[in-house]
Amino acid sequence: MSDGPRLLQAATDTGMIKKPAQEEILGEARRSRKDPIEVATSKLRIPREVFYRALAVQKRLPFLGAADLIPDAELLARVPARLLQRKDLLPLRNIAGQVLVATADPDDEQGLEALRRVFDLPLTLAIAEPPAIQAAVRRFARGPEGGALAPVAAAAAWDAVAFLDDLIRQAWLRRASDIHLDAQEEGLRIRLRVDGRLQPWGPVLVHEEGNQLMSRVKVLGGVDIAEKREPQDGGFGHKVDGAALDVRLATIPTRFGERATLRLLGVETRELTIERLGFQPDDLRRFQDALDHPHGLILLTGPTGSGKTTTLYAALRAISKPELNVLTVEDPIEFVIPGITQIAVDRAGKVTFAGALRSLLRHDPDVLMVGEIRDEETAHVSLQAAMTGHLVLSSLHTNRAFSAPSRLVDLGCEPYLLSGALRAVLAQRLVRALCHACRRPERVTAQELAPLVGPEAAKPHEGAKVHVPGGCPTCVGTGYRGRLAVVEALWVDDPMSEAIGRGASGHELAEQCRARGYRTLGEDGLLKVLLGDTSVAEALQARV
Repeated sequence: MSDGPRLLQAATDTGMIKKPAQEEILGEARRSRKDPIEVATSKLRIPREVFYRALAVQKRLPFLGAADLIPDAELLARVPARLLQRKDLLPLRNIAGQVLVATADPDDEQGLEALRRVFDLPLTLAIAEPPAIQAAVRRFARGPEGGALAPVAAAAAWDAVAFLDDLIRQAWLRRASDIHLDAQEEGLRIRLRVDGRLQPWGPVLVHEEGNQLMSRVKVLGGVDIAEKREPQDGGFGHKVDGAALDVRLATIPTRFGERATLRLLGVETRELTIERLGFQPDDLRRFQDALDHPHGLILLTGPTGSGKTTTLYAALRAISKPELNVLTVEDPIEFVIPGITQIAVDRAGKVTFAGALRSLLRHDPDVLMVGEIRDEETAHVSLQAAMTGHLVLSSLHTNRAFSAPSRLVDLGCEPYLLSGALRAVLAQRLVRALCHACRRPERVTAQELAPLVGPEAAKPHEGAKVHVPGGCPTCVGTGYRGRLAVVEALWVDDPMSEAIGRGASGHELAEQCRARGYRTLGEDGLLKVLLGDTSVAEALQARV
């Protein structure tokens, strides 16, 4: 049986793929004469690693990632490199008289028997992906004279163009937001940011391979490939399985060579709606009501990486209608939204947030989105626009929702003006969502929940059932899949407006929010924990 059907069967046996989907994939592979795994990864948008993890589960064997494939040099020197390359095998170490071997095919008796004859010892098997095994062989195996594997063989087995295409595809399949290419003393390390967390991907590339990959990235990004002593920015478009990605490139020199970061701006964020952000129904209804108001100021707050821009884009998509003139000022423009006029801030200083906003007020706008209120002038112009019949959306760097009015006052805004213009402030954090395929139930103590909401509020939940991450092929072993927002909101009604107008402190506004039953970040996190959407550990990271 070829690898594709065998791996698909493993995915079906472990419950990751349903039988009808398996048959559909095999039929499409036959019609298109493609590898079934390539069809499956494209159709289901899951990385090929998932299928090898499923095979490991089916065979009841451990799975090893690329970072785990570091063999014992003396052990590896006893095996011909050609055998390892041809059979996707890698002996790793001797454990209590048994040789641990990474293999892509645990049923390959011919290759495994060859290793048994070489070592004259029993083998213990683990599953690994073929590309990871091949990369480890290229990096660690030795040639006939004891030096590194013959350069011709290594070069023939590695192609920077194909490698980058596959890297971007695998990042897209994992729903990664960034690719980090980090030059280290031992070579080029690759990491992907998935659901807000960096995770290693693939092998550490030897310096020659790393240099080739960096050159390819710089050519695509339209930057000077000969310039290695100063930072450069670029970008390029890339298609993956029919999906158009915008890739933003930034390079910078480091001690051991150039580092590059590729930000992937993909279709899922472009199409994200406010209904899918993870808001609770009452917060979602109030948010939609605020967006339906013809004028006023709506603010998103939180630290960098908390999803403020994503929520702003989702709000713009909810607002955008042919009869409305929607204009934005951004730094930079991350996603193009059809039907909306978007202006980018110029780094040379010719187009600033405040300057562009003043100009846009002469273009008869209905809705304005300002990427960020950073200074006094932008704050004043945004407030003026909100008071003169425009709906203004923006972001602000404060940790809590009820700190936003004080922050705007610090920027020179008068409290009595704020009280009439401010409609809502939403503070948010992003937490990883539990994988529903492998999450495990667990009882929690009030002491564990106390950091979220305080000891007294935690007492009623003593012994409540929550869920913890497991780890399965579907979530590529992480226990999490996707992210959702933990939200704290300040909804400005008449009493709240009156308090803001008389310059109430953030503490007083927080007390009013509690009196109205508005949830804090910790309380919203607790609710999502009790619903089984995320774990206690994730909610704890979002509480401040």
